[in-house]
Amino acid sequence: MGTEKKVTRTIKPLGRSIAIGCIIFIITLCVVLGVGSHLNYQYSLYEGYKSYIKDILHYVDTAIDAEDLKKCIETGERSPKYDTLEKFMDGIKEDFSIHYLYIIKPLNTNPTANVMSVVSAENYYDRYIDTEGNLYLGWISDDEFDQETVKVYFSIMEKREPVFFEEKTEWGTDYTGAITLCDAKNRPYALLCVDIDITMLKTLLNTQALVTAAIIIVLGLIFMAAFLLWSRKNITRPIKLLAKSAVSFTQKSHGQRNINQLQFDAPEIKKKNEVYYLCTAIEQMTKDMQDYVVDLVSAELDSELLKKQASQMTELANKDSLTGVRNKTAYDKEMMKLQFMMETSRSEPFGIAMIDLNFLKKINDTYGHEHGNITIQKLCNLVCNVFDRSPVFRIGGDEFVVILKDHDYQNIITLTNEFNQALAEYAADDTLEPWEKVSAALGYALYDPMIDKSVDSVFKRADQKMYACKKQMKAVREV
Repeated sequence: MGTEKKVTRTIKPLGRSIAIGCIIFIITLCVVLGVGSHLNYQYSLYEGYKSYIKDILHYVDTAIDAEDLKKCIETGERSPKYDTLEKFMDGIKEDFSIHYLYIIKPLNTNPTANVMSVVSAENYYDRYIDTEGNLYLGWISDDEFDQETVKVYFSIMEKREPVFFEEKTEWGTDYTGAITLCDAKNRPYALLCVDIDITMLKTLLNTQALVTAAIIIVLGLIFMAAFLLWSRKNITRPIKLLAKSAVSFTQKSHGQRNINQLQFDAPEIKKKNEVYYLCTAIEQMTKDMQDYVVDLVSAELDSELLKKQASQMTELANKDSLTGVRNKTAYDKEMMKLQFMMETSRSEPFGIAMIDLNFLKKINDTYGHEHGNITIQKLCNLVCNVFDRSPVFRIGGDEFVVILKDHDYQNIITLTNEFNQALAEYAADDTLEPWEKVSAALGYALYDPMIDKSVDSVFKRADQKMYACKKQMKAVREV
């Protein structure tokens, strides 16, 4: 016998759940607002830089003589217009405080020698005093430009609108804007680029994100503290009192036979909110439960009485009053059940045995009906003892039917021999009265789905075999 295990559920206080919910809410709010404001601020700054760079690019582009500059690139020699453009770009770099302003031509995607410098703007000091490191017309890069960057340059050459991207260098991060320079036939020949140092911008964005998060956290903590105090006063404490009263009522009423002891001690809740009305409803519910239990007990007693009466009536309707076995009504119900099982292909193996008492009329006429009843009862006892695992029915004055199932179905031949042997012993026993020497004919048939289309077919075959047995015993019923 297994040991029952009592499942214990961990109680989770409502106040703790509310506190955890507030913390999760604040964290979520911090993340959402922090990320949202960061992205929005970043977008605004980048859009401003894009507009700023785009204005510089278009301004410089208007000062470029495309055919002259293209020729300078092809010949590698400076022209007066080239010198003018270089000075103009130097002035732009000085006036607009940009990191780099330059014109380049991507050559190939090899690891080295992949970019040629066309014009590189410098400030006054670098141009005329400390000229070391300045780039000149026709300068070919060594490994200053990696292959991925050069591929980006080539992709920009195929476009006609400004393109913006970030470049990370050993000195920081630059935000680069570039446009394609085309000749008179709209063929690209170089790139005009502007680099703005956004290293400080990155720091500013990170600082802004931290400040925003700090503000949200502080405001969230203030809100959480105020909300927890309010919820404790108006929600958690009243609910705790209500739960305590409910548990006390449950413990007090468990197994309680005295209905008058089912009393709910309502807690004192002053704030008329939902908890107050819930408490009032529970108190009223317990009173209604008392009335209901009283009615239920009364109804249960009435129901038990009716069930007992119905059971007795059902038993009387299906039971033979003389023998105590089931009668013709019960037999008809069993036949309908077997027929349904056959029609729905759910029938289990079964058989029908017909037993007919011999000489009942003679016994009644000679010794009286009282002795005839004794003969019927003795035959019934014999049938029930032999076929003790199958239902037995009395369907007529001297007729019995056995629905063979399971053990009796499988051992029908043995049981038939046992039945006939008992009848033979009755006949040979001289100590018995004439009405005690029971004589009966038995015939049986087993359900065969190949020939039986209904239960009645099985019954008729059993009846025919019983009648054949009766003829063999030379005891045909008297008319």
